[in-house]
Amino acid sequence: MSFSYTLFLALLLLAPGLGLWAGLRAGERSDLISQAPEKPGSTFSLLVIVFGALLGHILLSALFVVQAGLCRWSGQCLALAFDPNVYRVILTNGRSAGVPGDGAFLAWFVALLLPALIVALVAYRASGWRWVRDLREAASFGWLKHWVDLARPANSFIIAYVVTTLEHEGANVAYEGIVENIALDDNRAIRMLVLSNCDRFLVRISADKVERIDAAHAPIPLIQLEAENFVNVALEVFEDVEAIAESDGTEPDV
Repeated sequence: MSFSYTLFLALLLLAPGLGLWAGLRAGERSDLISQAPEKPGSTFSLLVIVFGALLGHILLSALFVVQAGLCRWSGQCLALAFDPNVYRVILTNGRSAGVPGDGAFLAWFVALLLPALIVALVAYRASGWRWVRDLREAASFGWLKHWVDLARPANSFIIAYVVTTLEHEGANVAYEGIVENIALDDNRAIRMLVLSNCDRFLVRISADKVERIDAAHAPIPLIQLEAENFVNVALEVFEDVEAIAESDGTEPDV
């Protein structure tokens, strides 16, 4: 495969936008919700990359303007054999490059890398801001965001009741446990659940009632359930009464 200078240059110029996208994705990691894969050709992701690239290059261009202004104002300038402004070099097709040596290429690549690193770091920190987090979670979690907000306090947790397609003597096998992780698909539907301290029981549905059949057995420490084995899923948020009592310095009601 032949080397494409145009593609290489395009990737360098898009680096700040890719940094912004990567910083936001890294900052949105959640122990409860697995990140949904990006949709191919996502317009939102494309806008983030394009505007992130513009933001990074505006930042670096502003630094070059400030550097040139300080140089003229102080009269103390560092003489270089090459033009340090990588944008001027690119836009003039190398005519302003001067006499580039090995240090010139290092300086240009560092200059192009710098806005990508800065934008990625800012995006990672900004992902923790409440309004940014609300916008991101509303787009990523959809209907599940309400449950995520309810379970966000340290003393809260989500219990899932999952009825599966597995049958035993005319009844469906079901599971009840604490939600450790939820994975969503492109339509924001539950694709996978990880439950801890899980109880197993049977559900028998007749014409006039839904019957739960329990049996004595040890709880399952950890189980992963895939969506293709679901019949339905119910979620319920609970508060840890003992944790609340400890924080308040009171005894829990028995």
